[in-house]
Amino acid sequence: MSSITSEPEKKILDAAKAVFEEFGYNGARMQKIADVAGISKASLHYYFRNKDNLFDRIFDETMSEFMLIVSTWTNVEEEWDVKLRNFIIEFYTFLKTNSLLFILREINRNPELLKRRKPKPKAGFLSYFENLKSAGVIRNINVPLIYVFMHSLCSYPLLNRSLFKRTTGLSDAEFETFMDEYPNHVADFLIEAIKKTNRK
Repeated sequence: MSSITSEPEKKILDAAKAVFEEFGYNGARMQKIADVAGISKASLHYYFRNKDNLFDRIFDETMSEFMLIVSTWTNVEEEWDVKLRNFIIEFYTFLKTNSLLFILREINRNPELLKRRKPKPKAGFLSYFENLKSAGVIRNINVPLIYVFMHSLCSYPLLNRSLFKRTTGLSDAEFETFMDEYPNHVADFLIEAIKKTNRK
């Protein structure tokens, strides 16, 4: 899809993301998106003819950004544990500030969304840790498990913010402080789980 070329278009996309995230694809209405964007429905249709075009634009741009993040594992100058920690922080920040969580919910609802798009190459993350395992740098562990664990640990609390706040009894401010520190806790957990230990 083409990149954002105008301020009105960006305004519409921001409004559409907010409406999609609140109501889901099925519940989102073009009139609501126009209202949030502060434009007429006719103007909305001028830039994006229908809801599918809006969703496809958001989906493709979000997935492109996501693939850039998960594919950046070619730099071998950083130690693997430092690289993993920095990646987790960047990935968590991306999840928190972008539309990926909404996209994941929609993919779960409609798996055909991925089938319509060209398959992507194997994530650099997986190749990177397979090489570390082969070199004996980390434990002999199932690398896709690391990948799935990392995704799950980073995304699940964001998907269930209300539930976690209620069950932990944390105030909004306390919960936000906790979640600001959370990516480093995830990194500590995964690094400790996969690093090779010298046992006598």
